[in-house]
Amino acid sequence: MLKFRSFRSGSGGNAALLWDEAGGVFIDFAPGCQRDCRAVLAEARSLCGELLGAVITHAHGDHINRNSLKVLAEAGLKAYCHPRAAEQALARYGGEYAGVLSPFEGALVLGDFTVSQAEVPHAPDYHTCALNVTYGRGLKRRRAAVFTDLRAFTDTHVAFAAGADLLLLESNHDPELRRLNWHPGSEYHMSNPMAADFLCRVCEADGPPQAVVLAHLSEKCNEPDLPALEVRRHFKKKKRPLKFRLHTAPRGGPGAHVEIE
Repeated sequence: MLKFRSFRSGSGGNAALLWDEAGGVFIDFAPGCQRDCRAVLAEARSLCGELLGAVITHAHGDHINRNSLKVLAEAGLKAYCHPRAAEQALARYGGEYAGVLSPFEGALVLGDFTVSQAEVPHAPDYHTCALNVTYGRGLKRRRAAVFTDLRAFTDTHVAFAAGADLLLLESNHDPELRRLNWHPGSEYHMSNPMAADFLCRVCEADGPPQAVVLAHLSEKCNEPDLPALEVRRHFKKKKRPLKFRLHTAPRGGPGAHVEIE
């Protein structure tokens, strides 16, 4: 069984875990200060035992940073990412972490997990990737699609997510709250309506996932209940049933324990 939990989600820090009984993989790792990083590391180990490393979507400090790289180095863990993201992380956080960052293209195999990447549009000059994380082999394979930070999507991105059993999807801001409480950088993130539309298109392409986790909510331009409300409103408008479990990742603490059968 594939399991998932978000530990932090938002501009203050991101860290999530995919795991089975044999080991776990972090999706991004920047949950806060070094003390917070060590606490999340310890909690993750209590869930999965062996940690296989962290897969990083891009080099922004709320996804990987100097504190989290230091803690990963202490733990003997690698941070895997696209070569351009690795270059940008080293430029930001220092060449002493070259041994922690492990660039990859193509398929990355970590235990029972295989990871692939697809570039998404986010902030200028920051190479950002969506992830497909496949677990298991043959007919028992399960797949998680991860879209944490992006400002727009295309049919290629929908196809990349289609057929996933678990979808982690950014739903950053409510357009009206953004208008009232403008926050710099929000233009590089997906709104609640955009996330709902993306999710609906994924379901139309290859059926619904088992579970969806809405993530990376803005503190000033969103409310915890608004992303799920927008998804339900959009699906009702499109006359599509919600045939998946719907969760929202909290900004400052652990989210739901999600299991994919």
